[in-house]
Amino acid sequence: MRLTLWVAWNEVVRLCRIRTVILMMLGLPLMLIFLLGNALESDLEPIDLSVSVESGSPLGEAAERYMASPGVAGYVRALTRASENEVREDVRKGKADFGFALTAEGVRYYPGQFTERNLVAESVLNRFVADANVRRTAAAAIPNLSGEALEASMARAAAAERVQIGTLNTRNTTDFNNFSAVQYYSVAYLIMFLLYSGMSAALGLTDERQKGTLLRLYSMPVSLNVLLFGKLLGSALFACLQAAVIVGFTKAVYGVDWGGSYGAIAIVCALVAAAAIGFAILVASFTRSRRAIESIFSLVITSMTFLSGGMIADLGPGMREIGKFTINHWANEALRRLMAGGTLGEGWQDALILGTITVIIMAAAMLRFRKAVALS
Repeated sequence: MRLTLWVAWNEVVRLCRIRTVILMMLGLPLMLIFLLGNALESDLEPIDLSVSVESGSPLGEAAERYMASPGVAGYVRALTRASENEVREDVRKGKADFGFALTAEGVRYYPGQFTERNLVAESVLNRFVADANVRRTAAAAIPNLSGEALEASMARAAAAERVQIGTLNTRNTTDFNNFSAVQYYSVAYLIMFLLYSGMSAALGLTDERQKGTLLRLYSMPVSLNVLLFGKLLGSALFACLQAAVIVGFTKAVYGVDWGGSYGAIAIVCALVAAAAIGFAILVASFTRSRRAIESIFSLVITSMTFLSGGMIADLGPGMREIGKFTINHWANEALRRLMAGGTLGEGWQDALILGTITVIIMAAAMLRFRKAVALS
């Protein structure tokens, strides 16, 4: 046992000294989390809306009240301008995301360069325009309609939801409304790169065979299983260290809220790391080529990450059902439940399925272990 732990420790030290390993397994996931998380998070910020209301417009005061209402202010920041030309210039120069000019003749829109933000702005403004049309029609059709009734209609429009903001991924049993894009991708890429840690174990076995080190290990007066299990255990420990760094860094620097169940997070990460090592043994037992190992790992892990929603949040119900056959799906679900303030006991189904998958992979790996370490 002591020899196994000593070999494992040396394997961890060896991996930590390889710059490419540190950059790929630690630097790359942190960079992806930062870029994707902040890029998508920015889409939720209020839109800068340049607004001009022509003096004498019958809907001028109503428009000002509408823009200042709490419901609308959460989606747009109204920038009041004196003329329609200024609105047009704001949009052209990028000072505003969208332009809105209210004149005596009607309403004019000036879309900006971002389609998504244009859609949000139009959704907000279309409610006001529709209600204004109703007001004009009602005033023309029913001249005796009181102003209080018209104002009540406007108030109802301002109080209604104009844009539905959905969560990136939901389940009926868990509330993920407080998730941010950074949180979402922190989980997705943590699991993805934990699985990639198994590739170093498979490549290690292949290198030992190609360099002749494995032959020398067979001739040593100690059990080969002890030495090889030590190397595999070292890869698993490095994966746990990788998880600790990603969780700690994203919490301290990116402000990601992982919940308070860090012990449960460690258990989930350990199960994923064990599954990655088992998969590494299986791959190494079927192929001797370093390039083939890298290709298989890249194809399988990238596919599982995609199917589980790690790259595109909403793939549709059909793809989500397929994603349930991946390790990533159940690991992501377990971690997101913990993020939402739950416990591993509450999410026992996710943990049980993840554990079952890990046990099956490890059992298959033990059956193929001798083939994986064979000299030919």
